[in-house]
Amino acid sequence: MRPNTANSFMELLFITLLIGSLLLLCPVRAAATNNVNVQSSNTLNKTDQLPVTIYYETLCSDSMVFITHQLYPSWLRHQKEMKLRLVPFGKAWIEEHPNEEPKYHCQHGPRECQLNILHGCILKKLPPKKAFSVVACLMKNFRTSFEQCMEGHESFQTSVVNCSQGQQGAKLFKEFANETDNVHRPLPFVPTIVADEPYNYYEQDDWLQHFDRKFMERYEAKFGVKL
Repeated sequence: MRPNTANSFMELLFITLLIGSLLLLCPVRAAATNNVNVQSSNTLNKTDQLPVTIYYETLCSDSMVFITHQLYPSWLRHQKEMKLRLVPFGKAWIEEHPNEEPKYHCQHGPRECQLNILHGCILKKLPPKKAFSVVACLMKNFRTSFEQCMEGHESFQTSVVNCSQGQQGAKLFKEFANETDNVHRPLPFVPTIVADEPYNYYEQDDWLQHFDRKFMERYEAKFGVKL
């Protein structure tokens, strides 16, 4: 009887260990499944963004009207769906000679070159949403002051000014020049709008006059989602 008893004991021990191992494995697999579900949910909830780039000038009345009455209101409605980039250069050009400081030429004079660089530094130093709000404020009219539009963002003011008066601002202006030249040199019209596709001269008037409608149409065509 003892050998049989010993065998039975060993079989019972083996079964107990096997069941315990299975119980330990089940929570791990369940946890892994839960992680997959969470990741899938996050992926589904992520909003697709349509890239939009605006090439503009700071003292251009057409740029002011477009940003104030077309772009900014549309951005307020669709900022989650719009990946906006602003490039303040327009029809400016940079005159460069060996061993000399570059000379800036802007369509509306030297003051516009300074403001283009200032806008570039605002866009560089402030978080995107805050930066565009400041730019939109500055583009309301010719008399709006930098200090007025920076209200609520004073902590960034010194870094923006230092940028605009130093090498970082000059570097940004050069980058804007190269980016603008890659679209069309010179730009036929300012502002110029490029939305997710190569620059299309023949669509510019429609974008300028009906930006919000065009944005929603392009978004639906690309992502199959009606805004």
